[in-house]
Amino acid sequence: MKHALEAPSAASPEVPVVAVDPVAAVQALRPLARLGGMFALLRPRQWLKGVLVLMAPLVASPEAAVTQVVPLLGTLLAFLAASSAVYIFNDLRDRERDRLHPVKRNRPLASGLVSTSAALTLLFLLLAGTAALLMLLPILVGVIVAGYLAINLWYCLALKHQPLVDVSVVSVGFVLRVLAGTIAVGIAVQPALLIGVYCACLALSLGKRRHELAALSAAGGEAGDHRPALRSYSVPFLDQVVLVNLVAALVGYVAFIWAQTPPYGPVTAGLTFPFAAFAVHRYLQMIAMGGSGGDPVEDLFRDRAMVVNVGLWAAVLAQAMLTSFWHPW
Repeated sequence: MKHALEAPSAASPEVPVVAVDPVAAVQALRPLARLGGMFALLRPRQWLKGVLVLMAPLVASPEAAVTQVVPLLGTLLAFLAASSAVYIFNDLRDRERDRLHPVKRNRPLASGLVSTSAALTLLFLLLAGTAALLMLLPILVGVIVAGYLAINLWYCLALKHQPLVDVSVVSVGFVLRVLAGTIAVGIAVQPALLIGVYCACLALSLGKRRHELAALSAAGGEAGDHRPALRSYSVPFLDQVVLVNLVAALVGYVAFIWAQTPPYGPVTAGLTFPFAAFAVHRYLQMIAMGGSGGDPVEDLFRDRAMVVNVGLWAAVLAQAMLTSFWHPW
């Protein structure tokens, strides 16, 4: 019985064991890793910022957003490509400095996952794609996108090291997104919206500087080792200017919504103000007590209270927009 059990069965031939070379397996995965690194260079998580292109048309004139959807989406794609090109250029410039940072050293260029030549090729393709899109869009939209690229080029080369100028330039980039979306569909420029967006983005940029400064202080590092502009900031100063800009952003938001067609505008402003105020309060709580602020996009998605609040806020705005679109007052 023992021999019978041990004897191989003719119906079940032995399966040969194939040895796996771990070195070869790693080498086989490297092309996939490089492809993932190329995609990471585009900073896809930051594409959420492109929503600002759609903001004015969707809120102020939903019918224009529908009838002019092609130039609006073209403007959105142009800004997504242009912003990704800026990120790649910045990473190329800072790859040596990023290698000294505990988090940024894992970026594709700083870690060596993506070569400089591959990054330059991707940068060229993005700029070429942006130029091709702009040929199909209104001339003024092209001027705005070109201005966005020029300002950010200057930022990467010099302005990023100038205190207050650095965050102001970043905030202007978001205002240009809103302005381009407005012009793409041919509606009137909304000054209150531009002011509100500028102040909100300025507050978020300053909150990011606060997070970096607080993290450096906690780790015993010197401010300015990675970002020289931090030498001119302090946590108490940043707390004050963040608060001032958030209040200004809140006022700008209410003024923008209120200015829409009565009674749609005033009613919507009243209904959505609690959500806007909660977002301000929650963000201040997160940066002051939760150590957040390093990445506003990540903070938005990982904080459950903020996600629920933004979702309800968007739902109320969407309902108001649909009511205005189908039943104009």
